[in-house]
Amino acid sequence: MRRRMMGGLALVAALVVGICVAGCGSSNSTSTETTTAISKAEFVAKGNAVCVKGEKAQEAEINAYFKKTGPVNQKLSKARKILFRAESRRERVETILAPNIQSQINGVKALGAPSGEEQQVSSALELSQKALEEIKANPELAFDKTDVFAAAGKQLHALGLTKCAPNS
Repeated sequence: MRRRMMGGLALVAALVVGICVAGCGSSNSTSTETTTAISKAEFVAKGNAVCVKGEKAQEAEINAYFKKTGPVNQKLSKARKILFRAESRRERVETILAPNIQSQINGVKALGAPSGEEQQVSSALELSQKALEEIKANPELAFDKTDVFAAAGKQLHALGLTKCAPNS
């Protein structure tokens, strides 16, 4: 567990360094080193592809989950059905939704940001991460009528990532 956590921290540190390096160019005009930021078109295309791939994987995993677990047994008492649904929702968030959404956030983050839009991308990803943490803490939010990802979705869509947070 500790080794996995350390590996995760190392990955986050590498991503942060990579993003910082990608966002910083040299102001020295004689330098031959150039840092190229991702173009807006490339960011939109690759970012949307990350989210489409993630949404398809998530749908497939949910379908497989229901195929494996089957429908709720009709002979269960009303109280047991409610408990089963709550446990099922928690399990779906922990094993399917949260890892998939985290993968999408990480995938978009790894792209970097178009020049001049670093703050917007960072803000959208921070809101996405915050919403994910909310549903991890309270899995019922993922199935509620309130869209926890609404604010993040609005910012992602403004950046052109309309396939990310598609229901927002």
